[in-house]
Amino acid sequence: MLRQFLITLCSALLCTTALAQASRDPGNQLPELGEVSASPYSAKQEYQLGRMWLKMFRTQVKTLADPQLQSYLESLLYKLAANSELKQPLLETVIVDNNTINAFAVPGGVIGVHSGLFLFSDNEAQFAGVLAHEIAHLSQRHFSRSIDKAREASIPSMAGMLAGIIIAATTSTDAGIAAITASQAAALENQLRFSREHEQEADRVGMETLARANMDPNGIPSMFENMNSNLRYARAKPPEFLLTHPLTESRISDSKNRARSYPRKVFTDNLSFQLMKMRATVYHSEQAESLLQRWQNETGANGEARRYGIVLALSKLERWQEASTQLDALIKDDPQRVAYIIARSDILLGQKNTDQAIDILRRALELSPGNHPLTMHLAKALQQAQRFRSADQLLSEHSEQRSLDPHLWYQLAEVRGLAGNILGVHLARAEYFILNAQFERAASQLHYAHKQSGNNRVLQGKITQRLRDIDELKKQLKELQGR
Repeated sequence: MLRQFLITLCSALLCTTALAQASRDPGNQLPELGEVSASPYSAKQEYQLGRMWLKMFRTQVKTLADPQLQSYLESLLYKLAANSELKQPLLETVIVDNNTINAFAVPGGVIGVHSGLFLFSDNEAQFAGVLAHEIAHLSQRHFSRSIDKAREASIPSMAGMLAGIIIAATTSTDAGIAAITASQAAALENQLRFSREHEQEADRVGMETLARANMDPNGIPSMFENMNSNLRYARAKPPEFLLTHPLTESRISDSKNRARSYPRKVFTDNLSFQLMKMRATVYHSEQAESLLQRWQNETGANGEARRYGIVLALSKLERWQEASTQLDALIKDDPQRVAYIIARSDILLGQKNTDQAIDILRRALELSPGNHPLTMHLAKALQQAQRFRSADQLLSEHSEQRSLDPHLWYQLAEVRGLAGNILGVHLARAEYFILNAQFERAASQLHYAHKQSGNNRVLQGKITQRLRDIDELKKQLKELQGR
């Protein structure tokens, strides 16, 4: 029923997608926008809508459970948000397991990227430029302002606009376009023009965010050049980002001119980005041996990141001793870098040296308490060592800090099952199902947990409250569905 609801909601959005494909008019000039208009939705309504949308989104797409990529993305986003015009930067992020260029922002502070964005960004400024652009959509309330315009033309509401992102992430880029009539496209022409204005405003505001964050404002126009190059080679299938963010020659020219207005500075690329780019590259590659040969024969810039890529490729091929030898030089020069510590622990786990891997990760966590990647990898090492209760305790404590992380709850449910903690399994599964909009299954898990709780009145009270929370979420979902 949920899928049918989304398909129904998205029918109008497909019109917008079709228009976006046809909108690359190099002569189209965009006017300046004035002050942000009053929103027909309150900040609280946008927050609830965005979080409900994210729960629904997770049921439709495959997300990437890489703690290092997630931690890097969160850190960069909060740095940008702190230097943006967002008044309440309560952000939640999601990485879609997809090797194409795409990113999106949802009212209420949800920002997502395709893992492919790492692959097609040459440096952190380009990657951050896309994120700053999406943050600008949020800070300028573009979704709500579009609703004002849409009402004039009887165009579907914000819920329909959000559903279009799910369509873009779950179907081919030309999905449904053949069925769209010219009259439907004409009805949305004014909305598309408004959308173009929003895109150019988001470019300007995003560029200012980059400058405030002491990052290169040229990241935005140079990323546009990357996308344009990708578009020329793609022919029938342009980058998915351009289907929802039309790229015109005037927009590229405007972004270049604005970037030149900033004081000229020398910016150094962030090694952390280059390491994460290598992680994404190895993850998406089905030819680890080819990557290995290419990187071993390359010279020049990014040598440290390239060596890290070699370590990852060798690990993927289970050539543990070679990987260890390559990692030695990185560890010697930068012994506290989390990416290298985790790479060492993974190699040790591959060599069945679980106790040594656990020791390395524990010592690193003492220096960086609560670090998400280190915690998740330590739990993995404890699980491999069959120390399930220790893993349960570690992840249980971590869940108090990351209660909105579905991957954490999934892992915690598995660990608790292995530890024989049946009550804990039901509680963890309930949280996982809630975060994936499977409310009936979540309620069932809580009822099972209530039966297992014995005479623990405090826990029973918490379970009862969580059941009330689920009832409220179900009510919100029905309201979103218009029922």
